[in-house]
Amino acid sequence: MAPPSPSRSSILNLFKAGVPPVDIIKRLGVPSRTVYDSISRFKKLGTFLDRCGRGRKPTVVTPDRIKAVKERIRRNPHRSIRKMAKGMKISSRSMGRIVKDKLKLTCYRVRKAAILSEATTKKRLERSKKLLQRTRNGEHLVTVFSDEKLFTVQAEFNPQNHRVLAETSEEAFANGRTIHQASHPASVMVFGAVCADGKSPLLFVDQGVKINKEVYISQILEKTLLPWAQKHFNGRRWVFQQDGAPAHTAKLSQQWCETHLPAFIPKDEWPPSSPDLNPLDYSIWGVLQNKVNAKPHSSIETLKKTLVKEWDALSPEYLRATIDAYPRRLRAVIEKRGGRMEQD
Repeated sequence: MAPPSPSRSSILNLFKAGVPPVDIIKRLGVPSRTVYDSISRFKKLGTFLDRCGRGRKPTVVTPDRIKAVKERIRRNPHRSIRKMAKGMKISSRSMGRIVKDKLKLTCYRVRKAAILSEATTKKRLERSKKLLQRTRNGEHLVTVFSDEKLFTVQAEFNPQNHRVLAETSEEAFANGRTIHQASHPASVMVFGAVCADGKSPLLFVDQGVKINKEVYISQILEKTLLPWAQKHFNGRRWVFQQDGAPAHTAKLSQQWCETHLPAFIPKDEWPPSSPDLNPLDYSIWGVLQNKVNAKPHSSIETLKKTLVKEWDALSPEYLRATIDAYPRRLRAVIEKRGGRMEQD
């Protein structure tokens, strides 16, 4: 507890003696605020002493601690804020202030991605430049982007975000704390295609059927893609995109595209290892999976019904925004000299 100042003690003695505040100011020659504050404190607390704990508490965010945290992160950038806080015996909130406010660092999710060789990186750069040139006349707005994806009957969950609120662990278990997952769950392969103002019907590939060049041409291109695109574009020119899967790049498939389609992106023009440039991969499949696999499905048939429902629910505005992102992503690859673009 801090000792009273000489002025405050004199003010209190005169006040107790019945001297008016105006006269106390004149006699002691102290600021009027000091006099009135001292008298007010005495009336409220019965004392002129400062209260215990008054003043700002010492901060744990010191220069030395900031330096120590910076060094820990340098040695291991994968260590979590919670673990660092526990190791340094400070609160997670204080550690968060050091990391975010003082060191200006951002926490990014770790992503899985294929390693890009020097040759692949070079091709991504060169081909992205050429594709970007083609977007300047709006070609991406009449491009049909296509892809296949495997969906399972299992629910997808992130253990970091998927929590259950309960009073006990037993109650949490009863409310779904444990999610059982099979090693090889039932699944279905799906083909889909989208453009700036529409989407094809979903095509389900029968279980056990391998998509080779013959199946790709007869079941996907001839029976699904071409009829839909001809009806959708109604005589307008359009461009077909496909990735570098073996069935797509096979000589027979490339010849079919050249013969039957108004235009397509040949295998030596699409950047290799580039799911980050396909709207289905960088957005649509993820959105669909979050909705479809929010809960498990009892059978393949219920999974298919949900897939069709959510696919049909994709709005025209969302599709256009997703396609509009394509030129920006090409520029991002170019800025990275063919490397992976940065994502949150």
